[in-house]
Amino acid sequence: MRILIIGATGGIGEASARLFSEHATELWIHGRSIEALQPLAWELRARPVVADLGSKEAVRAMMESAGPLDGLLYAAGAVVRQPLRQTEDSAWRAVWDANFDGARHVLQYARWNPGARALFLGVYPDYVRVPGFGAYATSKAALEALLEIARRELRAEGLRLLLVRLPAVRTRLWTPIGSPPRNALEPSAVAQRLLELLLNPPADDVIPL
Repeated sequence: MRILIIGATGGIGEASARLFSEHATELWIHGRSIEALQPLAWELRARPVVADLGSKEAVRAMMESAGPLDGLLYAAGAVVRQPLRQTEDSAWRAVWDANFDGARHVLQYARWNPGARALFLGVYPDYVRVPGFGAYATSKAALEALLEIARRELRAEGLRLLLVRLPAVRTRLWTPIGSPPRNALEPSAVAQRLLELLLNPPADDVIPL
């Protein structure tokens, strides 16, 4: 399988890269910094690609270099915890670039082999529609709507677009907002489930984890 992992230097992305590499004939891993990405690429014999997810041109170049894919995991993400009136435009934009616009650009420019599957990480809406999480909650809601439309538009290409709803996961995403809850899942457990979904996708397009 020819697989691309977006956000491979994050907790879920890195854990998934390690597992997915065992099933990939060619593996591309994406990150924002080559310094953070290169050691993992050397270890996994993967191809590192650096791109600003908020840049349409950067994402287009990345997708062109990767070529037709059999599998994709969009594991990039960002969060800010600030009341609406106090959220700077730059912080709001950073969250939307990682959670929504990067995915939008990927769907615009990715090329797929027949039977390809792409996984995107979603949320349980009730968990995140709380004060202080306006940027995060709205970007994830927009992603879910985008995928619903893209499924209809890209159906003729034989592509499966899966949204995986995640509970709390013990990653660095919690650093700016506090500590993860005690029952938070480990990234390795999430990665194992994502691999199962990539290899054997269920009938449903929205999957609770």
